[in-house]
Amino acid sequence: MSLRPSIQQVLEGLRSEGQVDELAEARARATLEVHQRTSTASPWFVKAFAAFGAWLSAIFLVSFFVCVGLWKEEEVFSGVGLVLVIAAVALRRTIQGVFLEQLTLAVTLAGVGMAATGVAHFGSDLAGVGALLVISLALLFVYPDATLRFLATLGAAGASFYLLMELVPGPGMDLCILACAALLYWLFLHQARLRTGRLGDLVGPVAFGLACGLPAAMVTRVSHFLLTPDLHESLPMPLLTLGLTALTLVTAWQVMREHDLPPSGPQGAAVFAALTLVAVLTAQTPAVITSVGLLVLGFHRRSSLMVGIATAFLLASGTWYYYDMSVTLLAKALALMGSGVILLGLRLFLSRRFPQTPSTVEAR
Repeated sequence: MSLRPSIQQVLEGLRSEGQVDELAEARARATLEVHQRTSTASPWFVKAFAAFGAWLSAIFLVSFFVCVGLWKEEEVFSGVGLVLVIAAVALRRTIQGVFLEQLTLAVTLAGVGMAATGVAHFGSDLAGVGALLVISLALLFVYPDATLRFLATLGAAGASFYLLMELVPGPGMDLCILACAALLYWLFLHQARLRTGRLGDLVGPVAFGLACGLPAAMVTRVSHFLLTPDLHESLPMPLLTLGLTALTLVTAWQVMREHDLPPSGPQGAAVFAALTLVAVLTAQTPAVITSVGLLVLGFHRRSSLMVGIATAFLLASGTWYYYDMSVTLLAKALALMGSGVILLGLRLFLSRRFPQTPSTVEAR
């Protein structure tokens, strides 16, 4: 079974189920052909040169402000940054074209950096990070581009993480991680319904922004814990693992319900028992159970990108756990071997006890 079925497979499946007739299929194919011709009107290297020229133009523009000494006037520097952001957003909402799209993206990012840096210089670091948070949240709603919305999500999540670390020492980091994980799981589980709403264009960029930011936040949390011996106020690692395990179990429950599988039956019991055992074996490394939850979401939504992120995160967390000096070598070996045996045993149990016949489209 492929993670993401092709349009041909979707149309064949709908036709075999009697959901579309020949006329509707012909209209769909004609629309796809027009879209294909429009999206490939310019060769890729032409788009690449246009994007390179746009970013180079933005660099020269920011260099001009630096060369005239504007960066020494913090208030003016931040004000010019805000003006650049507003002008770039207004221009992006009214124009089309690779060059101008990339130019407005680069100018917007430069303006955000100028505004946040200026506020931090004449105010404080917290004020600068707060300005970054406010501007990033505003750009999520006003800038019509998935790339910048993805970057704005990372900026808002990173700013929130820093603010919670400073304002709520200790548990602030853990609270941010749990909140980001809960929002990520919710967005992916309700993706189909949310995309049909008024803010449907935000779902994809925000979800994948959180999917990339969550591993970075957990790595930062572990590094901060190891480098700061007096971090006694933060939540213990097993308690953080418990919270992330609860989110993963709820996600697995919802996924089984969407696939018409009884969560309270033998299948659900086996899945929940396996996830719980993996969490118990890796209680000192909450990244392992988190990456398993991301894998569940990736396969559930047939997202190759999500599966790739989760796989890389799982390998990184496993490597980190193996080189953790606070755990004995025997405990590491038992945990890693036990986790693999549990997951392989779960797959063998489900495939033999509940075999599934592939659909007509998948069989082809």
